[in-house]
Amino acid sequence: MLVPLVWQNNYVKIDEDLKTITDRLSETGSHVEEVTIRTTDLEGVVVGHVLEQEKHPDADRLQVLKIDIGRENPATIITAAKNTKKGDYLFVITSGTTMDNGDYIGDHDFFGINSEGMLTSYAELGYPDNVIPKEFRDGVIILNEEYKPGTPASEVLSSNTPVIEYEITPNRPDCLSIIGMARETAASFGKEITLPSIDYKENDEDIKDYFNGVSIDSENCAKFTARVAKNVKVGKSPQWLQNYLILAGMRPINNIVDITNFVLLETGQPLHAYDLDKLTDKKLIVREAKEGEVLKTLDGEERKLDSDMLVIADGANAVGIAGVMGGFDTEVTDETTNIVLEAANFNSTSVRETSKKLGLRSEASTRFEKGLPLEMADFASRRAMKIISDLGIGEVVGGFIEEGKENSEGRTVDLRISRLNALTGVDFTKEEAIKNLELLEFEVEDIDENTIRAKVPFFRTDVEIEADLIEEIVRLYGMGNIEPKPLYSSLQRGLRSDARLLRDDLKRELAGQKFAELTTYSFISPKEFDRMGVLADSKLREYIKLTNPLGEDFSVMRTTQISNMLDVIAKNINRGQRDLKLFELGKTFEKTDSDLPNENDTLTMGLYGSYNFYDLKDIFEVAMARVGFNGFTYKTQKENPIFHAGRCADIYYGDEFIGTMGEISYEVRDEYDIKKGALILEINLTKIADQRIRNRKYAELPKYPAITRDYSFVTDRDVESSFIEDTIINNGGNLVKNIELFDIYTGDQIEDDKKSISYKVEYRDNDKTLKEEDIKDIEENILADLEKSGIVLRS
Repeated sequence: MLVPLVWQNNYVKIDEDLKTITDRLSETGSHVEEVTIRTTDLEGVVVGHVLEQEKHPDADRLQVLKIDIGRENPATIITAAKNTKKGDYLFVITSGTTMDNGDYIGDHDFFGINSEGMLTSYAELGYPDNVIPKEFRDGVIILNEEYKPGTPASEVLSSNTPVIEYEITPNRPDCLSIIGMARETAASFGKEITLPSIDYKENDEDIKDYFNGVSIDSENCAKFTARVAKNVKVGKSPQWLQNYLILAGMRPINNIVDITNFVLLETGQPLHAYDLDKLTDKKLIVREAKEGEVLKTLDGEERKLDSDMLVIADGANAVGIAGVMGGFDTEVTDETTNIVLEAANFNSTSVRETSKKLGLRSEASTRFEKGLPLEMADFASRRAMKIISDLGIGEVVGGFIEEGKENSEGRTVDLRISRLNALTGVDFTKEEAIKNLELLEFEVEDIDENTIRAKVPFFRTDVEIEADLIEEIVRLYGMGNIEPKPLYSSLQRGLRSDARLLRDDLKRELAGQKFAELTTYSFISPKEFDRMGVLADSKLREYIKLTNPLGEDFSVMRTTQISNMLDVIAKNINRGQRDLKLFELGKTFEKTDSDLPNENDTLTMGLYGSYNFYDLKDIFEVAMARVGFNGFTYKTQKENPIFHAGRCADIYYGDEFIGTMGEISYEVRDEYDIKKGALILEINLTKIADQRIRNRKYAELPKYPAITRDYSFVTDRDVESSFIEDTIINNGGNLVKNIELFDIYTGDQIEDDKKSISYKVEYRDNDKTLKEEDIKDIEENILADLEKSGIVLRS
């Protein structure tokens, strides 16, 4: 950002030398890249008034000029310039002058006539080509105002003023303006800024009699303000305005365009002026471009647009690319008499993407890309009309049209003085913190002895949290003034959480049983629930959608890990694996009434190969017992479509349902291209984590032998093993030490609706050797209770 001091001084005047100013601004966070001065005082380059102009008698391409340069006698100047005439005010390099580049200008004889110096152009004074007005590229400078002959050129052009170039960070779009940097300068030196006037005179007419309004048909435009000026006299800008633009790196075009560029640089808010009479239906519409729509922009290039780009259109066609560049067909020219002035607020992302696609960057897009406050649009629009009115180049029509959002009420941020001092190591008082914030135009409220509340100025879009306020206070204090101090910290012992310890222990136990661990994505495709046949009203379908997913296959947070497990099993089978023991310890996500979901630690186990339901159950129970969980119970589950109806059970811990295990159903196997049975178990570890038994009690090995009995019962097929086991335990009391289910048989010699189920039961007394008569009554009671339920010993 180029900031000419002569321009900035209009808003704040700092009575310090240039080095002090640049050092202080760098200290307070505005990094100074470079300081340039276009020329020195150049006392020998002065304003001249052409009194006479004649052709050289002996050279057709030369002109002989008599020029008043403020001395007793006019100077004779010979020139080949084609843009001079009698009455012009221009610059003369007088004989005997040494230029900044070291060139010496003296008298020179042109075919018998002595030239007492020479005329000069912007290029010869050291100006770069990109800021020189087009009409002066190949000619000498012609002033469009009268000046006293002999006035130094540096005084007219303000060319000897320092221009400071600042590096503006992306979070400070407010500093991409002269006023913004004036604010920074004022705050850095403890002064107040004076804002330019925006009050102007408008006529008694109504804008609606000239302009048919604005329509915003896109969410990418937050606000659009329009004002109209009539009887506009398009021409050259006054020299002061041209000087400001040139010093700030912009080329003067004409007074209307120059005013919009001046206000852009002054306020940071881009503006655009349309020739009102060239607008079809005298209206403007903000909309997305039509796919393939073509617009010729101000630079003369035809640009093909797509439907993601935002344009400004009239009643027929696009007339500008929103926030980037205006259209060629509605530009302000010398023939323009009526203008409509646009001041809008466009979505930063939309402008950035459009600018990037088109390879077209402008001063406007640079500012819109970083985000602008809504409030600035009306201020800049009024400022431009003020200048038009003051220069007398147009008549401002009464009223204005504004569409879009209302200005925000502003936001407040609280700051704790204790936090400020803890982070900085400086003992700021509350009064010092308030003073620094008020210098930056924050409105500060004293809440209590430790807290202040700052209302953020509308132009500071970067300030959102307490740390931002701390940064503002510290940078005005000066980072270089902060005394280096050793870090203070209260040491704490790093410990793993109970949940982490449980996961680690489980991983170790399952790895010991030759399981391989999986780590899969926490987001999946919603189509996975269809592949698994999950019912429409199942809680598993109450998933959380991602607002910005990587794609459809990763668009929702998983509520189960089973689909991930099935995918991995299928991929391994496809690569020739025939024996798989897999587990995953990850997160599943459960929707809640609050903004955040429950994140459940979930264990999923998978077996593929020569395994059955009971293998998975035994592996699970052994692993869980070793990490501190015993006493799981199982209930037959026939309604879960993921699993085979006859080979599935819900898992309970105590009275709480924690998961399901079983063989995957034929339909789901087909969906995942799994050719034979795969077994999967999944439980919610979060539900039982706090019930883990961490302190194990060890008992001495039994001294007395056990009595072992094998029982084979015939029962209905729907009777669950847990019922028989509970009956044995209830009757055996403390003597029953272990029950092992070792066989289930259906087939020959067993009725079709029956099954044979066999157990090995171990009886032992810790205080004596058991005899047959000790367990006789127990066995009789067990058999009697089971027989009541139709369960009998197999003969």
